[in-house]
Amino acid sequence: MNQTFSQPTIKSVFNGKNSPIGFSVIKILVNRFLNSFGFSTKMNSEQIDSLTVDTLELFAYESLVDVIVFFKMARTGKFGTTNRGVDSNLIFGDWFLKYLEKKAALREENYLAKKNERKSMPISTDDIQISYRKKMIQELEKNKLAFIDKYTKNMDRQVLEDTIDSWSKDPEMKNYVTILKLKRRTIKK
Repeated sequence: MNQTFSQPTIKSVFNGKNSPIGFSVIKILVNRFLNSFGFSTKMNSEQIDSLTVDTLELFAYESLVDVIVFFKMARTGKFGTTNRGVDSNLIFGDWFLKYLEKKAALREENYLAKKNERKSMPISTDDIQISYRKKMIQELEKNKLAFIDKYTKNMDRQVLEDTIDSWSKDPEMKNYVTILKLKRRTIKK
């Protein structure tokens, strides 16, 4: 079931010109599914068409792999057994809901596992500085003068000189030192 999360939805694959192909593919899967049961009463062609349409509608936001996995799980009794035969009400009123519950539980497990994995990854001060630096350079590139004004807003003369000195030594920030030096005219204290 895990592989279903990365698959495209039926609605996106079998839309427009591909609708008849989608109907044919789902109908084949429905027929195979129904023929796997050994009940003496079988569905007629209209019932099979209705079941195919229901499958297309209810699985529209799921993948083709979901349909295959669902039918396999239903066929093998993962959602319970039936003694009276298989009909649309049993398939979509009971088994389909159980399938969606299992899929939702698996999606939640995957989400929590990824969340815990992200939490367990240590973040160093170097990582924070690198991120801060990248963000600062992006802001600088957008509007150099506005950024420098905002950046130096609360600086005194000594902090400005220290910043000019550190930016002069930095290969990426060196390009902005000239603009930063212009702030010497406005910062007098």
